[in-house]
Amino acid sequence: MAAAIRARSFLKCRVFTVARAISSKAMIPKDEEAEAVTHTGQVYPPGDYRKVRFLNKRKLVNQNFAIDLIREEPVVVCEKRVVASDSGGALGHPKVFINLDGPGVHTCGYSGHRFVLKKNYDEATMGKSITYEEFSKKH
Repeated sequence: MAAAIRARSFLKCRVFTVARAISSKAMIPKDEEAEAVTHTGQVYPPGDYRKVRFLNKRKLVNQNFAIDLIREEPVVVCEKRVVASDSGGALGHPKVFINLDGPGVHTCGYSGHRFVLKKNYDEATMGKSITYEEFSKKH
């Protein structure tokens, strides 16, 4: 198929030709190719109109989910009962103070970093750890 477009100027008349290729390839990809599950479990059902954006291409999903990356971070073992977390100042989050009096691990609501009082730390159940001083230098 070709279409002719005329462009007129004061002195010349030009003709431009635009050609379109006709493809025999199926426009709808196979379901197993198009459907990658996101970290929230998002999957579109067959026939959903939102699949249109993935015609002739695959749905790209980053496999480095934040929840898994935070889980890999070591627990911060602290000497004091109250610690501060701001995750790096201006590029981090608002400074919050976390009370570590209760047993177990206490998590920062913004960054997901985990803190525990030294007397409550158990390496077998809580995994590897760093000190609060090491955490402060890193963040």
